[in-house]
Amino acid sequence: MEKEPVKVAVQRAGKYIFPMLKDIFAVCEEQPEIMVSPWSPPEYMKTNGQRQRGGHLKREYYPDWAEYICQYILALQAEGFPVKRMSIQNEANAVQKWDSCLYSAEEEREFLKTALYPALKKHGLDKIEIYIWDHNKERLYERAVETIDSETEKMITGMAFHWYSGDHFEEMELVRKRFPGLKLILSESCLEYCKFRSDDVTEGAFSLLHELIGDLNHGMSMFHDWNLCLDEEGGPNYVGNYCHAPCLFHKGKKRLLPQPTLDCFYHISHYLRPGSVRIAHSVYTDKIESVAYKNTDGSIILVLLNRTEKQLPVNLRLHGQTGTLNVLPQSVTTCTIEYE
Repeated sequence: MEKEPVKVAVQRAGKYIFPMLKDIFAVCEEQPEIMVSPWSPPEYMKTNGQRQRGGHLKREYYPDWAEYICQYILALQAEGFPVKRMSIQNEANAVQKWDSCLYSAEEEREFLKTALYPALKKHGLDKIEIYIWDHNKERLYERAVETIDSETEKMITGMAFHWYSGDHFEEMELVRKRFPGLKLILSESCLEYCKFRSDDVTEGAFSLLHELIGDLNHGMSMFHDWNLCLDEEGGPNYVGNYCHAPCLFHKGKKRLLPQPTLDCFYHISHYLRPGSVRIAHSVYTDKIESVAYKNTDGSIILVLLNRTEKQLPVNLRLHGQTGTLNVLPQSVTTCTIEYE
């Protein structure tokens, strides 16, 4: 295998990524969990001879690409960044003008079975959670059925999906019924300015909350937002695909600009703690979107989303006790219910 491309990739990460990760780890009270997701093998390994615009991984390079991935993970861990989970390929069915690579279900299955998993095992990395698909939700079930067999089932932890093609919550239900042991994670979501207005992100923020609440109600156990912080234009981005982020940084003014999406994510990420479980609930109208969880400390968390322009009443009934609250127009509300 050509070792130099791995060295170059690690050197680039050492210049741009590792310092950022060190800053993040330094301020986090709990150690962050890292997920890695390859976007493209080197040019010489691909059928189209370039990292961009799709192309497939040549079969003769399956072992080399698997080793490449392992070496990158080992480099991360050597810097003190333990990798908890990974996907095999970001957007395995997308031909993009940025780094991308196509995998059919058969190719993803065979690469995992014959090359990636044996390489991970050889390097003592087989405890890393492996997620397949890592692309839009509407093909989640189809991909699961075509990729998971008696051999790969023990290698695969779950399915990763993106939100860009719509709700498709039914796909999650189908996967849960057929493969109840699989974890389901939203591995990428963001507000692209080509779809949402950059001067009014309310619609986009509520669309993301609608996505998260729907996914949680249908079995999602984790979500990743695509961009934590971007500049005031929604970049940098060398192909002009500018996006919104929970925090924007104004380069000229040297000022951090927290955005409404940061508050929206707070309702989900702050109150729903690791180890919490979703509990049953019912609502009287589709104008209120909601999800309920029970934390390990016994507290119950209820998240309510009202995207309408009217104030709506909500009646809470739990263990024979009732209460009423009014949910403000175009708002998200989180209720914490605790017992003494």
